[in-house]
Parts: sequence; structure tokens; C-alpha cells
Amino acid sequence: MAPTTASFDQIGYWSPNTASVDWCENNYVVSYYIAEFWNTISSLFIILLGELGLYLCPTKERRFKVAFRTLSIVGIGSTLFHGTLRHKMQLLDELPMIYAATALVFICVETKHGPRGRWFPISLATWLLLTTIFVSITGGKLQFYTFQASFGVLQLAIVYYTTVLHIQQKATVLANGGQNNSTWLIRRAMGVYAFAVTIWLIDLHLCEFVNGVGPNSVLKWNPQFHAWWHVLSISGVYFTTLLIAYQHYVAKGLQPTIYLWKGFAPALTLDAARLQKAAKLN
Repeated sequence: MAPTTASFDQIGYWSPNTASVDWCENNYVVSYYIAEFWNTISSLFIILLGELGLYLCPTKERRFKVAFRTLSIVGIGSTLFHGTLRHKMQLLDELPMIYAATALVFICVETKHGPRGRWFPISLATWLLLTTIFVSITGGKLQFYTFQASFGVLQLAIVYYTTVLHIQQKATVLANGGQNNSTWLIRRAMGVYAFAVTIWLIDLHLCEFVNGVGPNSVLKWNPQFHAWWHVLSISGVYFTTLLIAYQHYVAKGLQPTIYLWKGFAPALTLDAARLQKAAKLN
């Protein structure tokens, strides 16, 4: 977190800060109207990837509409939070992150175990309601670590299910004459996200050494690690969501394959004949 220095205490349009965390970007340095300029600008990339994923999704299933659109909402909330450092805007950033991760857990569980019945989404919705209330009414370190614990549990569940599904489906895909593209996806998803978490932790716990100001900083300029966290983490989440979609389509027998849209953005395509047959059955 940001240390208490004159640089971080600059007054701006949205002052005073009421959020439970102040990241390692010097506040109101670039603009009087934007608390953390680079963190705000980088949040727009989250919106972009969320909408791109929705646009490139090969089917119109509601679960993937929710998954990708919720990522866009995370980007909007992140933009408002870092632009103002206000508590209410922080909730618009953090709560959609929990909702997006929960949507992915729901898809993973149903891909692994099949439809669970109404009790499963109702249980998830109840848990989300209680988490929303608790995160909203608490403040300070309690609020911050409650959110991190909730989000962390969801992330671990996603890692577990995607890994297990990858191992189970690998042989099945090859046996059916398909290409095992999921190895490419899972390596990039976990590799990019692991690196993103590393720089997030540096930004959070070692700010005084990397902020470019103050006597303890070993750098003469701030590398804006949290802004890079936005870019890298949403890239990892995009890869992960694509991996989950891939595993979902494999389970449905649709033979998904990966291609690069416009030569740079990974996306999925499905076997047309199998997709048409599945549509008739539904």
C-alpha cells in the first residue's frame, strides 16, 4: 500500500480518500480530477477484453454472456475506484470481481459434475448475498482482507477444477481426433496470472521501495506495478475463461479448437456439424 508521504497525500477533486486501500501510485500527480491516473487508464483494458471475449464467444449460452460481461463490469468499477479512491467506488470494483469468479466456478462445477439442480445456483446466490453485505458494511483492514479471502478461495477453486478437467479431457480429445489445445491455454492462463500476482504483491507490500519517492525507494521512478497488474491479470483471466469455455465445449462433444482472431487474440471455434446437431437436439 501507499506509504504516508507528501506525494501520496496530494489533494485532488475526490479528496479525501475513503477506500480501505490506497495503491502504490502517487495520487493526483497527472490530473487533479483522477486520483490514480495510470491505474484508471489501465482499467479500460479490462473492459476491452471483457467485451472482446463476449464478441468472440462461439455460442450464445447465457453462462458465457454472464462470465464475459461481468469482466467488463469489473473494468468499469476499477476505473471508477482508481479514479476516485472512494469507498463506494471500491465496492463497484471488488464485488463484481467476486461475481465474475463465482460465475466461472459455477461453469467449472457443472462441466465436471454435470447439472447440479436448483440448489447449487441458489446456494451460490445466497453466499454472494451474504458476502456482498459483509464486504459492504465493513471497512479498513477487515474489509480488505475479507474481500481478498473470498476472492482467493474462488481463485483456488478455479485452478483446481481447470487442472482436473485438463487432465481428464486430454486423452479424450486426442482419442476423438481433436487437437489438444488446452495445454497451450492452461500454461498461458496460469503463467500470466502468476506473474501478475507477483507484481501485485510487490506493489502492495514493498511500495516504499518501488514508488520512486521517499528515502527508501530503490527506484527513481514508479513502474506502476498495479497498472501492469490490471493488464496482465485480465489477460490471465481471459485465457482462463477461454480455457473454461474450451473444457465446457469438450464435455458437450463440440470439438473446440483455438485460433488467433486478427492474428493476436485467442478465440474458440467449434465443429460446425457437431454444433448443428447439438442445436437440433436442444
